This record gives sequence, C-alpha cells and structure tokens, in this order.
Amino acid sequence: MRPLIGVPCLAGFGGKSDSSIYYNNQTYIHAVERSGGMPVLIPILTHLDGLDTLLPRLDGLLLSGGIDLDPRCYHEEPHPLLGETNPHLDKLELTLARWALKYDVPTLGICRGMQVLNVVLGGTLYQDLSAEYSGSLRHTNWDLPRNKTVHQMRMKPGSLLEKVLGVSEIPVNSLHHQAVKKIGKGVLLSGYSEDGVPEGLEVPEHRFMLAVQCHPEEMYNDSAAWVRYFDAFVNACVKKVEEKRPAVAPLLSVANL
Repeated sequence: MRPLIGVPCLAGFGGKSDSSIYYNNQTYIHAVERSGGMPVLIPILTHLDGLDTLLPRLDGLLLSGGIDLDPRCYHEEPHPLLGETNPHLDKLELTLARWALKYDVPTLGICRGMQVLNVVLGGTLYQDLSAEYSGSLRHTNWDLPRNKTVHQMRMKPGSLLEKVLGVSEIPVNSLHHQAVKKIGKGVLLSGYSEDGVPEGLEVPEHRFMLAVQCHPEEMYNDSAAWVRYFDAFVNACVKKVEEKRPAVAPLLSVANL
C-alpha cells in the first residue's frame, strides 16, 4: 500500500480570472509518486484544528521550497533584503513540523523545508546570504534552469545523508538566498557547500528527518542519488504504514462491484 504523504500548499494566484489558489510544484508530487508514495496536498486552513482530521491518516510529511520564513518566527527583526513572507503558511508548516517531531513521523525537507525544521527546533537563519555571510557563493541562481547544478555539496562522513545518497560529494542546484545560521536543538548539519553554507540537515534522534537546501525534485531525473533520496523517505513512510494500518483492497479491485 502506498503511504500517504502530506505536502503543504503555497498560496498564489492563477487561472483566467487570476483567482486566489493553493498549489505546489508538480515536480514534488511526481518525485514522491515515482518512489511509491501518494502525495496529499494540505491547504492553508483558516482554522488549523481542522488538521486533526487529516494528520492521523498521514504516514509522512514533505516540507517543500517556497518563500521566506518570517524572521519573527525565530525572534529576529526583518532584514532589508528579506523576501516575500506569509504568516499563515509559516503557522501551518511550523505546526506540521511540530506534529512530525512529536509523533516521530518521517519527514523530508527541501530548501525552505530545511529552514523550517531548523527554526522549529530553536535555530535561526541567515536572512540574506549575500549580505550576512561573508565570502558566500552565488546561491540565488533563479535565472538558470532549475535542474542546473552550480556547486558541490560535501556530506559529513557517516551521516544519514551520505548513506542515503551513496556518495560523499555531489553537484547541486542552488535556488535560495537564506540558510541555516544558529543550529537547532538535536540538529546535525550533514552537508555543506564549498563556502561553508549548510546544505544538509538531519535529526538523528528522529525516525527519519532529513533535509537539503538544494532542490532534488528538479534533479532526480538526472541523478540516481536523488532518486535514492526520495526512495529512502518513502520507504520510511512505508514502515510507518505497516505499523498502524490494516490492509485495504485497492480501488481498482472494487471498481466493478
């Protein structure tokens, strides 16, 4: 049975009428699907107590990339180069991250998702690397194709990230201007770019909580290592399914009844 994996939505505008919508990039959805998971988009609810109905049914959580996290979430004032923020999205994702921590739910973080995990564990962020991190590489390569690799990520020897990817160093894309600054409680930084900016994060005491600053959902078609990244996450979710859920007949098997 495919594990159900929650993916929080972003907020924006779309359609012919330019109406307000909730959405997320198709690449996240298809990466999870390819590895055997069933993605479930989670809207930004007005009242988060509605999550009580959904969360017990989920087997995993994917925190995706997106806009900047409001620095007030980690008790700092906004920097002049802070980008767009959304307090409702922050509240949703921080709530989901706390739930995943409390109930030991397998969690995968990507870009903003890595930052959310660090913040929920008490860490902070560089609000803009170009202004706050001396000697940083160009990490904001938004003008390039999203699958274009631009620098190396080196893994901490013996880390979960190194074991999952099966390599000690890998070329990555880079589509961010923020990064982990102060490390959250229980966090292990397991990947770095050449300039020392944190690129990988894990929480060793958790069942499976792994995150990267790059965007593997844009690279897995070109790299077996990133296929393994999503496979390892979905496999952890499958194990959680086996712990809690009785077998149910597939939909196709009952379609003609």
